[in-house]
Amino acid sequence: MGDQTAPTRGLDTLRGTKSEDLKGTMRTLERGLDEPKRLARPSVVVHFRLWLGVITACALALRVLVIVLSRHDKVNGDGSEWSAQGNLNAAGHWFVSPFTLQPDALRPPGWALVLTVWAWLGQHSWFHQQILACVIGSVTVLLVGVCARRLAGDRAGLIAAGIAAGYAGMWVYERAILSETLLLPEIALFIILVYWFRGRPSLGGAALLGGLAGLMAITRSEQILIFPLVVLPVIWAVNRSNWRRAVTWLALAAVVLLVVVMPWTVFNLGRYQRPVLLSNGFGPAVATGNCAPAYYGPYTGYGELACLFPYYRGDQSVSDGEYLHNGEKYAESHLSRLPVVVLARMGRTFEFWEPFQQTSIDAQWMGSWVGVTRVAMVSYWLLLAPAVGGLVVLRRRRIPLYPMLGFVVTVVVAVAPAIGDPRYRAAAEVPLVLLAAIGTDALLARRGAQPPGRRHAEPEEAIEPAASVLAAPDGLAG
Repeated sequence: MGDQTAPTRGLDTLRGTKSEDLKGTMRTLERGLDEPKRLARPSVVVHFRLWLGVITACALALRVLVIVLSRHDKVNGDGSEWSAQGNLNAAGHWFVSPFTLQPDALRPPGWALVLTVWAWLGQHSWFHQQILACVIGSVTVLLVGVCARRLAGDRAGLIAAGIAAGYAGMWVYERAILSETLLLPEIALFIILVYWFRGRPSLGGAALLGGLAGLMAITRSEQILIFPLVVLPVIWAVNRSNWRRAVTWLALAAVVLLVVVMPWTVFNLGRYQRPVLLSNGFGPAVATGNCAPAYYGPYTGYGELACLFPYYRGDQSVSDGEYLHNGEKYAESHLSRLPVVVLARMGRTFEFWEPFQQTSIDAQWMGSWVGVTRVAMVSYWLLLAPAVGGLVVLRRRRIPLYPMLGFVVTVVVAVAPAIGDPRYRAAAEVPLVLLAAIGTDALLARRGAQPPGRRHAEPEEAIEPAASVLAAPDGLAG
């Protein structure tokens, strides 16, 4: 009888409980169970577009301020040649050397074409070209914010935009009128398209990826490597179960890339004895980086223009091959020293080998104040730790990393045989900022930070988690 009455007493006790207390208890339990899911959701920032616009405007203001303060400083090095090239093109002297007026293809044409259009609009001076570069740099900030938002939510997007706005490693190229100014927004847009394509693969998307890879290649020639490093694997990943469709999409992407690149190649066929795919600059770069001053002494890992002696006159495509031969010959005769030199090149590029010396060198050839290059160096160092955290976060969320790390590979491949310089790290700057922002956002989420103007998505308005949006249809995480 005692066993039969125990359940009855428990039921009576439950019936005697106040309904309000029971409802309150259930709500507490529900909040506890729901909390991990709510923390896992990307945060929603009220008026995200407004805040992103404010950050972009601040980025433009900062860049213009830098230009105004340095408007009396001379533009040196490649920047002065880019400037002159744009003005010469606008005057009808297409792609000739500013020094000899002979055919010139030392660099791919992308940035010069932008400056040409600007010159057609009557903007010929360094100052006006720098203002254009500032506007393009601000577009980079906007695109970086959009990209980070797609990867990790609103807060990460605003953090990334804020970093890109102030990070000197991204705006230092604008005052110097360098082609990296154009490369950075192209990379940001490309990364956005890659992750969009993984979630919504299509034939048109494959064509867009090929076309943008071509645009990057005619801006910086080593970016042609992005096709095998990123475009090929992402198209294959989304068509893993249908190899015929994968081949078709890859072929279309390759054709579109060639459509973008080939006009430049065809244009050069009648100007040089040998074919020029993208530029005649690889040979001189190898020659300046493979000689005694670059192998021994305080400037190990850098380059020396005097190493181009004897200077080859005449056809640039022929001299490119001669310089390449000279550099290869020197490297082959000093193979025991080559590992140290390659390490030094990487160290100068990623700023762990003679970094203060390198900032002085860069300030001199760019015509900039050394404080600017050193601010860029220190801010780069500060971004490394959160960027590693961002790598871990994306890996745990099973979001593929190769669309960003592919650009780091292009830097390594370009620098290893030639010259080490932080400028050649530019292609890795956008991935660095994105990863640093994602790492910072994850740290803030871990600490439960809740800045004003931010709220978590409620169940009825919840945002689809980034990992599910970015995953390939077949679930492949890269």
